[in-house]
Amino acid sequence: MSVGVSEMLLAIEREGFYASTKTVSTSIAASMRTHLNALYEMNQFKRAGVGKGASLVIDESIRNDSIRWVEKQPQHKAVAAYSSFLQELIPQLNRHFFLPLKDIELMYAIYEKGSFYKRHRDRFESHQHRFFTVVLYLTDWQPGDGGELVLYTENGSIEIKPKAGTFLIFLSETEHEVLPTQVRRYSLTGWITDVPIGLTFL
Repeated sequence: MSVGVSEMLLAIEREGFYASTKTVSTSIAASMRTHLNALYEMNQFKRAGVGKGASLVIDESIRNDSIRWVEKQPQHKAVAAYSSFLQELIPQLNRHFFLPLKDIELMYAIYEKGSFYKRHRDRFESHQHRFFTVVLYLTDWQPGDGGELVLYTENGSIEIKPKAGTFLIFLSETEHEVLPTQVRRYSLTGWITDVPIGLTFL
């Protein structure tokens, strides 16, 4: 992962988010994309829901992507390296923002053509454990393909192109949406939390 951590911390402090392109190579992104496709073809994904725990519902008028939670010890080498990178961010985020972060939850996400996720927040009222949302985009994206992520910040809306190799981190309380995609859209999406994930709500 090629990310300037100091630059990232300052950007989050000032703007509430940080985006970096080309954080992984084209070949690594392609390898991860192939891995997601293989799992998808083996019916290892499920329809994504809205909410957590007892409040989880499937509502395709709000979101209609498919997801698969990443295992704690990923078998795919590049996914394992990315998971380790996120774990290594935790102490740095804690020091900079005086937070008690402890763990990450990570999932694969695939949006088929026409899929979207309407405006929402990742930090739930009933489960306020998510502090930062992190996304690594894997789509071989071209202009016109759609699927952009829109962040609604205090300074206005920011549009992030889901191009392979782009890394994004933002405050989980920030409203955002995924615009309808015209091609199959791939990402590794996750959250940095203040609780050990294995003991809570997955």
